[in-house]
Amino acid sequence: MKKMLKQNKGFSLVELLVAILIMAVIAGTAIALFGGVLSSSREGADKETAESIKRAILTYMNMSNDIDLDCLGIEDDGSSDSKDLIAKLCCTIEISNGTEGNAKKVKFTKPALGNVPGDISEVNGGDASDINGTYGPFLDASKELTPKTPDTQGWSIKIDKDSQVVTVEAVKEADKCKVEFVTSPSPTVTQPTPIVTP
Repeated sequence: MKKMLKQNKGFSLVELLVAILIMAVIAGTAIALFGGVLSSSREGADKETAESIKRAILTYMNMSNDIDLDCLGIEDDGSSDSKDLIAKLCCTIEISNGTEGNAKKVKFTKPALGNVPGDISEVNGGDASDINGTYGPFLDASKELTPKTPDTQGWSIKIDKDSQVVTVEAVKEADKCKVEFVTSPSPTVTQPTPIVTP
């Protein structure tokens, strides 16, 4: 019986430490890889959301002929908050003739499902070229439309009315979460250099 007890050896302290060290290295590697995958998936989700916002703005502009977004109450001076524009694009937008001259009356109806942030009120604005009708919603209010990348505060939206190019990107500074109208530089025509022959 004493021989059997002496033959049943357990693990030595060194063997246990080596096993624990190997498991720690494997766990550290897995955590590092998971963090990279999580970060890249957040960036991919932000790119997809930015593309959805961009398509929504362009679709609204083309359907309603409201290329300066004044029916949505967006100011040309860059003071309009991008959250306000995104919230309005989640609503059903009804544009009709107002009672005062050519000004349009715009009513927003929030969807039954989803969470549209903020208090959206009617807008008096627009011009005669804006087309009366009911539009949207252009964005799905049931989806989270805020950036997922850590430390980002919201979206910077830049719109070129002339070329109808929209740029949407996640930004870290809250004061840059605005809708800004930009103009693309006009192409400069360079004159060919004359060839002088002797």
